[in-house]
Amino acid sequence: MQLAFRRLAAYWLDFVLLAAVLIGGQFLLYVVTSGFPFDRLEKGYQIELWVLAAMSLPTWLYFIGCEKYRGQTLGKRLLKLKVSSLPAGGAITWGQAVKRTFVKLLPWELTHLIILVPDPWWSVEEPANQALIYIPNLLMVVYIGFLFITKGMKGLQDVWAKTRVEIEK
Repeated sequence: MQLAFRRLAAYWLDFVLLAAVLIGGQFLLYVVTSGFPFDRLEKGYQIELWVLAAMSLPTWLYFIGCEKYRGQTLGKRLLKLKVSSLPAGGAITWGQAVKRTFVKLLPWELTHLIILVPDPWWSVEEPANQALIYIPNLLMVVYIGFLFITKGMKGLQDVWAKTRVEIEK
């Protein structure tokens, strides 16, 4: 169980770090440009494209780059965890890094799509497809449940990418 909690804590640390940097950058851009481009983003697809470019892409690059080049994100490094390839161990490939990140961030990306497209939920009285928000939430429950069932040895992203996360020695 300890490994499962450690992995969840590392993921949480990564997201706190990313949120601080990316939201801080967004705020700075807003202040420096007096609201541009935010004041021009009205339609759901416009906001979704902005979120993809300004939030999702840097997050994807962070996870893919860190896990490919160092075998660990900052959260994993702080908690002494490392990603390696199966069966022999060693560095993961680009394909494995992309697969891990895709599975890991799928609930996050689905949430953006559901809340923002076709119309942002805050701009309409009765959001369309409201029940769809249960899908990413259910996925997160499945992800966490699977992690605890395997005692932290495997996340769903590890199964698909043929990787493992171990305590660094």
